[in-house]
Amino acid sequence: MEYPKKEVRNELLALRASLFDDNTRFPAYAACFDQLKQMTRDHLLGVVYIQVSDMERVESAFGFERYETLLKKAAAQIQEMNAAEFGGALLLAQRGIYDDQFCVFVPHHLLTRSALPSLEKIAKRLYMALEGDPKVDGLPGLSVHIGYSILHYNPFLRFERLVHRVVEETAALARHQEETESVLHELELRQILSRQSISTLFHPIVDLEDLKVIGYEALTRGPAGTIYESPETLFACARHSRLTHQLDHLCKITAVASARAKPPETLLFINSLPATLDDPAFLNGDAPDLLARSGLDPARIVWELTERRPIDDYEAFVSVMKAHSEMGYHLAIDDLGTGYSSIQTVTHVRPQYLKVDGSLITDIQTNLLKQELLSSLVIMAKNLNATVIAEGVERVEEMEAVKELGIFLAQGFLFGRPSPDFPERVRVGGPEFEDK
Repeated sequence: MEYPKKEVRNELLALRASLFDDNTRFPAYAACFDQLKQMTRDHLLGVVYIQVSDMERVESAFGFERYETLLKKAAAQIQEMNAAEFGGALLLAQRGIYDDQFCVFVPHHLLTRSALPSLEKIAKRLYMALEGDPKVDGLPGLSVHIGYSILHYNPFLRFERLVHRVVEETAALARHQEETESVLHELELRQILSRQSISTLFHPIVDLEDLKVIGYEALTRGPAGTIYESPETLFACARHSRLTHQLDHLCKITAVASARAKPPETLLFINSLPATLDDPAFLNGDAPDLLARSGLDPARIVWELTERRPIDDYEAFVSVMKAHSEMGYHLAIDDLGTGYSSIQTVTHVRPQYLKVDGSLITDIQTNLLKQELLSSLVIMAKNLNATVIAEGVERVEEMEAVKELGIFLAQGFLFGRPSPDFPERVRVGGPEFEDK
């Protein structure tokens, strides 16, 4: 019986989709057995397993498009290194389609008699090529883990099973590397918390009508010159070590203590995770005294809600927000337009500020779709009696475009970089901007 051509074509397309990733342009290694057999030819075969860790956080917090962009760039980096340094001799694959783990197969002619040391050098080159790539698009905090091993050809064992075994072996080595690294990160983070060795910088939020600063966002930095200087890395380590509450508390206390020189009529925006809003230091009867020591009161504090995980219990969240509101604190929803900073959160609480993510602001003067989206957010904000703040403004044209859309508060490098200082007015295109 002959199959209709259309059915055959559909089956071929389905088979291809199950064996080839259109995003990275890599096949699943299970689709490469014939080629791998040719590469082995009674010799050794090197296998390097590459695991980009914490990708689940990227997809859950920033969406699958950012996740796939990151993977595509990582795949391109591996491809470029293969072409430049090995003449394309490495066979590049993924563990599975839509996966974030790569398998690199090294032919025997690239391995010396001391096969394992030479494979280790290749694995390190792959690591060096990749370790900078996942830290793009404002997403530091990711890390690369490598496992490598040698496949010894054995004619008495099924070749496909040999490949599966060595891939699993290298995956276990990568996981062990990740676990070891996680323990070291936790030890370092506990020392940071114990010594309170974090600092706070302040980024101005500007009234676009007169360039007067109406508030400052407090931005945490870890110990200078270390990987923990990046807040993303710092909080990624805290999350893995289950120290998020302790770190978040220290960040808030440090921000308040560092704001003593802030002009009294301005606002202080402090980032908070939804899960850490119940910090008793800011909800108990001693909270006004804590703030007063820095010349602050709850009415000048805006909790900037940063959602990197979904809110599991909205009832509890609303209850905590009600307690904050009764004390006089204000609320801003951060990164509106990305991740879990969604309309759902806005409908459960009534924030005083909506901060639009910089990805919607970039090139908005030429992007009609972004303009429509921002116009809709402005209308929603008016209905909520909330104020929109445009984040990530870097060019004069972007500033003018958001003003045309009815947004008159903004934040971004156009108005200066984060610093320990509290400018009361900014100058567009000033020295801070020229430094960028």
